[in-house]
Amino acid sequence: MKAWEVKKGNKSVRDVLIKDKEGVTVTNLADAQEIIFQIKRKKTDVALVEKTKSNGIAVDTPSEGYLRITLLPVDTEVALIVGDYYMGLQIKWSATDIYEVKIEIDNIEAEFFRVKQDTVR
Repeated sequence: MKAWEVKKGNKSVRDVLIKDKEGVTVTNLADAQEIIFQIKRKKTDVALVEKTKSNGIAVDTPSEGYLRITLLPVDTEVALIVGDYYMGLQIKWSATDIYEVKIEIDNIEAEFFRVKQDTVR
């Protein structure tokens, strides 16, 4: 299983293609009420890092199905220690229409977010 890897204290940007359960690209991202990306120690824990549609998630090409998640150095330096974390992405169109989105890296599903030591620090 792949992981989104970042060196501690560095900025990281990832474009994510959103597909539905049938594998069809979602083209109505601009209509989403909420988009939330979280990094947690355990799946059931409180988020250590959270990015939203208004803070760290850009939907610049909604009709093409892409969104961009940007983690700043403060996200990976202060809140996270070196190690593996769980990550999750949720898109909400209405109270009853909510997607839990799987993130793929190199066409392989990635559930983990990995912080590595930056050799310069």
